[in-house]
Amino acid sequence: MKEIALLGTTNRVFGNVLGRLLAKGLDVSVMVDFPEKVMLESSRLTVSHLPLGQHEKVVELLSGFHDAVLSYNDDLQDAYTNDLTLKYFVDTVHAAREAGVARIIVVGAADSQAFFVSDLRRLDDIDWVFVSTEGDYPDRVAGEVTEPRFHKEVFTED
Repeated sequence: MKEIALLGTTNRVFGNVLGRLLAKGLDVSVMVDFPEKVMLESSRLTVSHLPLGQHEKVVELLSGFHDAVLSYNDDLQDAYTNDLTLKYFVDTVHAAREAGVARIIVVGAADSQAFFVSDLRRLDDIDWVFVSTEGDYPDRVAGEVTEPRFHKEVFTED
């Protein structure tokens, strides 16, 4: 199985996606703000610190990955996560591109779709998909990793 890069902050959305990726038998390399908060042990899991604001280090961490899942909290009142998202989303996407990542899967609140997609639509050299946190989003993310169905698409619950 291929290894997947999962980036984000330790929150419910991140945890749900991580759990589903591991349940599907995937190897997951987690890069988060507080690695000590990842309370899982698995031979298929690697945990490291995501040095947001240090572009070259993020490029180095993402080097060699085909797929990167960027998970964002869907609690729009979480000021900490909102601040990180506004400051570093575009830089993280560009770091993934520079690292040679071929596909970015962004997971976020339906209310944040316009923010994420407006920047993703500008990319013509990388595949991407936006997955809304409505419905069974962890399964949709795992499906996008194991059997990609969309190319530069927005995927929300119907």
